[in-house]
Amino acid sequence: EGRGRLEKVEEAFNAKIEFVQIEWDGAENKILTSIVAGDPLGDIIYISNRWIPLLAGNGGLLPLDDVLGEDYYANLPGSHKNMRELYSGFQGKAYGISANGSYQRNMDIGSAQGWIYNRDLFVEAGLPTPNELQNEGNWNWETMQELAIALTQDLDGDGVIDVFGVGARLDPWPVEQEMATYANGGGIMKFEDGKARYAMGDPDAIEAIEMWKELDQVHGAVMVGDQYDIRAEFNQGKVAMFRLDLYALPDHANQVDFDFGWVFFPMGPKAEEFVNPVWGFDVFVLPITCQEPTAMAELVDMLFETTGNYRDLDAYEDEFVEYFLPYVRDWDSLETIKVMLGKARLWDNIPGLGNELNEALVKATMGAGSAKSEMDAIAPIVQSLLNEAYNQ
Repeated sequence: EGRGRLEKVEEAFNAKIEFVQIEWDGAENKILTSIVAGDPLGDIIYISNRWIPLLAGNGGLLPLDDVLGEDYYANLPGSHKNMRELYSGFQGKAYGISANGSYQRNMDIGSAQGWIYNRDLFVEAGLPTPNELQNEGNWNWETMQELAIALTQDLDGDGVIDVFGVGARLDPWPVEQEMATYANGGGIMKFEDGKARYAMGDPDAIEAIEMWKELDQVHGAVMVGDQYDIRAEFNQGKVAMFRLDLYALPDHANQVDFDFGWVFFPMGPKAEEFVNPVWGFDVFVLPITCQEPTAMAELVDMLFETTGNYRDLDAYEDEFVEYFLPYVRDWDSLETIKVMLGKARLWDNIPGLGNELNEALVKATMGAGSAKSEMDAIAPIVQSLLNEAYNQ
């Protein structure tokens, strides 16, 4: 089917389509270099939206505001109707052509963040499951912490924890601290009066860091990744629950021999609803040298069937859910995946940021110092990067 469609598109546009693969590492710089040199790697380039600030900020991409009108966005499925605001805009201009349609990794919301748990461990302990709590409106940090503490066990009395209540990547890549910040209504940065502001020193972020710090250092209920391979330990029944990328759910479904469930990341006390931070969305972009942007956008649409011109928009949610149907064990988990489609927000992206934030988060969580002081210490560095990226 794919090959036949390719031939149809080539005939319709009187073109020969060639796919050129490049190495992922450093790809954004290779793309920019090729455009600046006047010899783009492709007439249409497929990228992570997280590269847009670098490529557009250096004049490498063609703005599409005069190419893609309101009719185009209205003709996209699900949250992609809001792609300009959600993931394809930069400094007030739109740069992306939708690549929706695949449910793995970043083309749709495959890099969404949820929460997987070993239902058998909860049932054996006589504890409510996260799905039950979510249905009751009680799936939050407090109930998660209570469950994590209750499920942390030394089964043989040798003084070594055999089952941890929760797994979390706190050190050296502190994903959980950032994720908890989003779940508490915060973010790495916030836009106020049209300007980007560093926000990890805000109360919602500090509360998120301190939540993990207490659960680990006071209660000893956390298996800390990347010191452990949490996914492998979960599959062996040694971790009761942890945050997981949605695209990884099928792998666990095919490897575990126990019942499991899927819910949102637990809600923080300052949040009013669950949130689904998505690490990135893949998009097609056009080099600044493109002479026929309208034709290129139409070619992408026909080849990848991204709009209502070629797909049934009303079937989008059902198609998405059906993809994951073989990889869940209950209807509540499947419904959670469906609801996630409407809760997507982009994981904050700060161009030029190195390890400063990661290192500060590790110190704030694993060290003896104050979370607030660690976050405030890097504020000037991060804010200067935001000022540069957003011309403010």
